[in-house]
Parts: sequence; C-alpha cells; structure tokens
Amino acid sequence: MAIVATNNASTIASPVNFVLMRGLLSAAKKTLPFFNNTLQGNLEKSGNGAASVKWRRIENLGVVTSALSELSDGATVAFGIGRTSVKPTITDVTKAIAKYGNAITTTEEVDLFNVNSNTMSLMDTLGANAGESLNYAMSQEFKNATQTRYASGAANKSAVVAEMKIGDIKYAVNLLNRNSAMKTESVAHGSTNIGTSPVRSSYFGICHPDVEEDIRLLTGFIGVEEYGGYTSTFTGEFGAVGGVRWCSSEIAPIETAAGTTSTSAVFRATTSASADENDVYWSFVYGKEAVGSVGLGENHAEEIYKMYDRVPTVELIQHKPGSSGIGDMFNEVGSIAWKAWFGGKILNGNWIVQILTLAKAL
Repeated sequence: MAIVATNNASTIASPVNFVLMRGLLSAAKKTLPFFNNTLQGNLEKSGNGAASVKWRRIENLGVVTSALSELSDGATVAFGIGRTSVKPTITDVTKAIAKYGNAITTTEEVDLFNVNSNTMSLMDTLGANAGESLNYAMSQEFKNATQTRYASGAANKSAVVAEMKIGDIKYAVNLLNRNSAMKTESVAHGSTNIGTSPVRSSYFGICHPDVEEDIRLLTGFIGVEEYGGYTSTFTGEFGAVGGVRWCSSEIAPIETAAGTTSTSAVFRATTSASADENDVYWSFVYGKEAVGSVGLGENHAEEIYKMYDRVPTVELIQHKPGSSGIGDMFNEVGSIAWKAWFGGKILNGNWIVQILTLAKAL
C-alpha cells in the first residue's frame, strides 16, 4: 500500500516556505544482520513467469577404506582396468522468488521549496524500510530451522523457563561440529595489546538485544573491543563466547506470552487472564552456507539493462511531478518507491540451530 504524504498536520506540517533540516530528528537505523554469512543467490533477468533460484549441493563422498590392488603381470585387464567409480549424491535446493516494495506519494506543496532535503529524507526512509522489510522476511526463514534447542534442555517452547546459558550455546556448537558444519569466521589471533584475547574460529550467531545482555554475563565471554589481532567485525557484533561470534538485532523474533509457565524477573507479557506468561526469544547459531539469500546485494539500479545483466536486488524509483501525463494535469503529484526481489532458504538444516530462551528483565 502506498504511503501518501500531503500538506496537512497528520503528515508533513506546513512545509511551504520552510527549509527542512535533516540530522537531529532523523529516525535511527536498525541493526539488520540476517543477510550476514548467507550464501547469496543471483536472480538473472529472464522472460515472463515465476522466478526462482536454485542452489546445488554435492554431498561429501564416503571415506575410502580399501587400498587399490596392484595389477599383476599377465593378468587379463578388464574394462576400466578393474577400477570402479562412485556416484556423488547431488541435492538441489530451490526457492521461489517474491517481489516486495513500498511507495510514498508526494504532492507539489511538499516539494515546492524542499525538493532536495525532503526528497532525500524520504528516500532515506524508504531505503531503511527496504532493509528492515527484507531482513524481517529473512528472519522468518531462519525460524524454519529444524534443529531446535530449548533453554536448559526444556521439552518444548511452552516449558522454557530459563535465559540463555553457556550450555545452550555449547549444545548448538557441538551439534554443528558433529554435522561437519563449516565455520564462518577464522581465528582472531592473539595480540601484544593489553586487554585483548584471541578468539577461536567461530560460527555466527544472531540474538535479540535483551538476550545480548544475558550472553555478556556468561563465563568466557570476550567483548568485541577485546578481540586480538582481528581486522574486521560485523555491524551489531558485540562479542564471542562458546565458539560463536554474536550479533544482536532488535528485529530478532520474539513470541510474547509463549511460555505457559510464569517465571519471575524475566521479560514477559501480561495476558487477558491476568497471568504473567514468559516471552520466548529466538536466537540462531549457523555455519557457512547454511542459509541462502536473494536480496540486499551490492548491485545498484541502472538506467538501461543489457541482455544477461543481473537484476539489481533493490531499486529506488522516483517519478517527479509532471511525469504522469493527463492523469496529473497540473503536474502536482510525484512518487518515490522501492522494490526488490527476495528469497531466503535454509540450504542445509544440519548446519543451523535455533535456540529458544527467555531473557532476564534488567
């Protein structure tokens, strides 16, 4: 649905003859990590019809346990000199691609004096909306993970009564290690700088800021500011513990009142029955190539496409007043919009674990 911005008190108040200033009142950008360490797929420009992306996985071959026999002199040599071959197992993972988008309609009164500042602010808003929307859609795909750890080994979601513990992280890491998952981050080596610590090769983790505060209290936690000999970190990364480098995001999934057993001193919602029930938080630990994604790529929109060009994943489109023809006789109406192709898919369910926990109330 289009968002209409007009000259009234409920949208943009009296912009005519005012210079709109940007900065102090800008909306804060959210942390959006759900495309980090995913295997990016590219949508190729094609004809009409439904679009999809396919990833192909060739499974590991079985261990060779027998040595090759020697060929004896004078023996009859069979076809292939007596050797046999194996056929690898190939798994194709396909994801249908959907199109997302949002638009803002502007009027002449809005842009009459404030073409640059107001339009730039609206484009920033749309860009943030695109990032948050696609990351939210990606987080919902993460929730399709089939390997689940309930806090402290609880039987199910409604029985979760504890916050994140080091045992939950160890359980997830051990499960990924047993399934031969690939680490996403290499070792952060030691440093001669005072107050720094090495970080072992790690999986990637995403949690909610409420859960972040619980993770910071775990034994062995190393804050991102203490990484030794490391060159780069991710936006929102706050530290490492238990073989996982963690990033927090306020859009990480929460299910309010999902725990049927009330527990004190945790975040919880009050139900209509006047009984406090626990809020359950989703955190994710995953390895390299566990999840595939299409969206938020590095390609930007171009004016002209050539055959076989890759389609930019996010486009910002602006129609200035006067571009609508007879439908806008006084050249008053314009629009700004974004649209994007998106698809998220768990490629290897053995390489991702979702951890369901509570979070302590601060």
